[in-house]
Amino acid sequence: MHQQLIIAPVELNLARYPKQSADELRAWNAADELLLEYAFELSTNLQHILLLNDEFGGLACALLAHPNLRHCQITWLSDSFIAQQALAQNIQANQLNGESINIISSIDVMPQADLVLMRLPKSLNYLEHQLIALQNAMDNASLLVCGVMLKGLPKSVFNLFEKHLGEVNTSLAKKKARLLFSHYQGKCSASRYPKAWTIEEYQWQLNDHANVFCFAKFDIGTRFMLKHLPRGEFASVVDLGCGNGLLGLRALELYPEASVTFADESLMALASAKNNVQLNHPEALNRCEFIHDNALEHQADNSADLVLCNPPFHQQNTISTHIARQMFRDAKRCLRSNGMLAVVANRHLSYQALLKSYFGGYKLLASNNKFVILGCTKR
Repeated sequence: MHQQLIIAPVELNLARYPKQSADELRAWNAADELLLEYAFELSTNLQHILLLNDEFGGLACALLAHPNLRHCQITWLSDSFIAQQALAQNIQANQLNGESINIISSIDVMPQADLVLMRLPKSLNYLEHQLIALQNAMDNASLLVCGVMLKGLPKSVFNLFEKHLGEVNTSLAKKKARLLFSHYQGKCSASRYPKAWTIEEYQWQLNDHANVFCFAKFDIGTRFMLKHLPRGEFASVVDLGCGNGLLGLRALELYPEASVTFADESLMALASAKNNVQLNHPEALNRCEFIHDNALEHQADNSADLVLCNPPFHQQNTISTHIARQMFRDAKRCLRSNGMLAVVANRHLSYQALLKSYFGGYKLLASNNKFVILGCTKR
């Protein structure tokens, strides 16, 4: 559902991605509004804006639509496939010139800019990674302005800013949001990303980028599922929402003839998964594909024999169940006849009814006091 963002002189119709029939959540929040108001005040003096973590493209669209910023260079950086699709969708809906924006990814080098506009990322590791990267993208005249919602502003955020950039000042709070201001003050930090770590149980050497689920830790749901992966012969396996790729890595070992697709909406997750295959089974890289996608939205029908899934329950900074629903729908569409979806989930999430509605039934493959593993076969 499109909703109207009005910050004079800009009026836009913006929507989240993917679209949902009953979606009442806006594609921006009060922190975005504060960032835009501040940028618009500086608009006549700006030459290059670096825009980080714009969740649904609303910040970029507003900057593109402002008459004083039409000759300003804008570089847009995101780790998220959903954010990229939302940006394209909202540019088209508002008939903006998308060719004037330079889109780069989370693993690209940040260019020099006189103003950096940042939405605070959910992951503190990713925030630290970006602050360290900004040391080479800012000079003493550059300004970083970070928009935050107060409920998501731990004290550690200030500590990271001061450690890697310098002193932080804040705006007054408005609509439960505020801005953080910082200049680069000559700091020089050695990055700890990506981070090397090991899982002795499987003799894996691992290497995770900053913005990956359960960064450099062995997620307990994944740990449980690794012990209960389906046995059999599968020609095509998908690690759906792969994170750092541990399920897919194990699939390469258990199914030596299978091709394995690693799919995630985070580019850093895919880069981590590829790192981990290269470190542990470089000979199997020719059996692997790494797909940046929203679930399996752009993948072919009837193309997989087994889908492995440890589904998230949030989109960006919003808790939501629709991601799991889409994952299950996409898995069914992409599975061949008699193909299987195997899901690990916290007991309290109660995915059984949802899976039954899509597949007509399910089997309990394993359980403990915290997790269940559910298997569904496509008929």
